[in-house]
Amino acid sequence: MDSPLSPPPATDRGPVLDFDHYSPEFNADPAAAWKALKDTPFAWSERNGGFWVVSDHQGNYDVLRDHEAFSSAPAASGATTLVIPIGGFEMGSPEDEPHWPQALDPPYHGQVRSLLNRPLAPRAVRRLQPLIEYWATTCVNKVIEAGSCDLLYDVTGPVPAYITLDWLGFPHDKIIAAAQSFHDLVGYPPGSEEFNRALENDIIRQTLWETCEARRSEPRDDLISWLMTQELDGEPLSDRVIVRLGYIIVAGGVDTTTSLAASALVHLNRDRELRQRLIEDPALIESATEEFLRVYPPLASIGRVATRDTEYRGHEVREGDRVLVSWQAANTDERVFDSPEEFRADRFPNPHVSFGLGPHRCAGSHLARLMFAETLRQVLRRMPDYEIDSGSIAPYPSRGIFNGWASLPARFTPGTREPAGEAPPRDGRPSGRPS
Repeated sequence: MDSPLSPPPATDRGPVLDFDHYSPEFNADPAAAWKALKDTPFAWSERNGGFWVVSDHQGNYDVLRDHEAFSSAPAASGATTLVIPIGGFEMGSPEDEPHWPQALDPPYHGQVRSLLNRPLAPRAVRRLQPLIEYWATTCVNKVIEAGSCDLLYDVTGPVPAYITLDWLGFPHDKIIAAAQSFHDLVGYPPGSEEFNRALENDIIRQTLWETCEARRSEPRDDLISWLMTQELDGEPLSDRVIVRLGYIIVAGGVDTTTSLAASALVHLNRDRELRQRLIEDPALIESATEEFLRVYPPLASIGRVATRDTEYRGHEVREGDRVLVSWQAANTDERVFDSPEEFRADRFPNPHVSFGLGPHRCAGSHLARLMFAETLRQVLRRMPDYEIDSGSIAPYPSRGIFNGWASLPARFTPGTREPAGEAPPRDGRPSGRPS
């Protein structure tokens, strides 16, 4: 794709780019579009009502760590669809924003965030390994004898969905429908049939409310039950707060890991030499995970809102200005990464920003890494010769915010089922209950 940018004229807003991360031109080749920003890492676009674009590594640090000047709360200055953390759309009024606490700023954000930090800490997450292995084995077992499947809908989607939502406390018969609903919300543009259907059904929040009601009378060893034992501002958590926290767990744990694993399998479908290296040396998967995150961040960009008039890099940023921060562009910054266009499975150090920076850095990064690595191990060990039908794969229709896939049909040599055992029992299952 040709560069989507016109020569940046000098104005009182600084360099101006003709940049639109929702355009068909952008979506035809997002990597090239982000790369084209490298010579103008902080610039203004008049598209979508006007916004700043931050595309270098240092800019990511500056903006994402300065919550006083660049807020996560879109309602703070009347900002609308561009910068809401869930992506490129607005869902309800600010008080109904389901991704709270992502729309909060410190210091209150820290109090709310602490409720998730304990169950998502490395030590607590390691206790989920039996659950991760059980669901990865179970999902692959369902298709291994057939010799064909859709890797998205049969493997990379169900594995993190069952792990995350089972741990959270969802009934098993609601898990796939909830994951599909979120997949459609982030993967399809507002107004599309898929988006509208998911928005109208709202199965995620409905199930969260129903599960809260059930756990009030019958607590179990799951995250929702544990949250009911916690306090905020000296008061027990209300169901409303738990639903909001539950939604951020769904958002962070389901489609993001799905997108990362799907992108990795597409990459390995092309790079057979790397695939063979990972098959022969599974220990390499740990460092390769970081490189997959660098090259294919599930969240390509995120938004902030300027809370006051300020100057950044010699340009006037006005109160209420919207700011789009590109993680994907920052991950290819030549000042930070040697030969960033190369995929290096053993790249070290690898200071990618794919989990974010500052107070809103992804709380579930440790869990995401474990789920991704186990999914990749299972596919490479049990479907080592998988072939994705490159003529039938489909990316998300819009990839300016979320990197993801709509379909990955594949064939492989049929294999045999493996013992997955019984699902770890609730009374002893590793869960959200910190030790």
